[in-house]
Amino acid sequence: MSIDTGAGATYRLDFTMMYAVHDAFRRDLALLVAATDPRTGSLRAFKEGWATFKYYLTIHHTAEDASLWPPIRRKAGSDPERVALLDAMESEHAVLDPLMDSIDAQLAAGDTARLRETVEELSTALLGHLDHEEVKGLPLIDAVLNEKEWDDFGEEQRNQVGTKGAAQFFPWLLDGAADSTEEKVLGLVPPPIRFLYRKQWRPRYLKRSPWGQISRA
Repeated sequence: MSIDTGAGATYRLDFTMMYAVHDAFRRDLALLVAATDPRTGSLRAFKEGWATFKYYLTIHHTAEDASLWPPIRRKAGSDPERVALLDAMESEHAVLDPLMDSIDAQLAAGDTARLRETVEELSTALLGHLDHEEVKGLPLIDAVLNEKEWDDFGEEQRNQVGTKGAAQFFPWLLDGAADSTEEKVLGLVPPPIRFLYRKQWRPRYLKRSPWGQISRA
C-alpha cells in the first residue's frame, strides 16, 4: 500500500505523524521567536512555550537516535550516499544541543539580552534539519525500513510520552494544524482518544496555552 503524504510524495510507510510533529516544531519556533520581541513579546509565554517545545523535541530526537537511525545505518552498509546522509542527520542534531543549552542557561541566569539571537539561531538550524530530513531522510527511511521497524520508532516515542501524556501531546501537536492534518492524525487513534481530544483535552489546552497573547501571523 502506498500513502500520499499530501506533501508531493507517495510512500510505502505512513509518515503522517512525522510530518505533523515537524509542523508543530515549526509552529513553536515561530511563536518562540515572536515571544522574544522586546515590544510585543512575553518572557512568561516564552518560558512556558519553551519548556513544552524542548520536552517534545528531546523525545523526538532521542527516539530518532535510539530507534530510527541505528537500524537504517545497519542496512545502509557502505553505500557512500546513505552513509553521508546519516552522518549529516547526526551532525545536525549535534548542532541543536549547544543552542538549547545556551537558552536554558540564559533563562536560568535571568540574562536574556541574547535570547532572541540564540532562538533565531536555533530556528535556522532546526528548520534546515527538518527540511533536510523530509526531502532526503524520509525517502531513505521508506526505502530500507519495514513496517515493524518504523512502528518501533513510533512506539519509542509513545512510551516516552506515556498514556497520561496523550492529554497534553495531541492538543499541542494539532494546535493550529490544518483540518486535513487533524483528520489524518485523529484517524490513527481509537475513537475514545478522538472523543477526549475534542471534548476535554483541546479545550483545556487552549484555555491554558501561553500563546494567546502572542501573534501567530
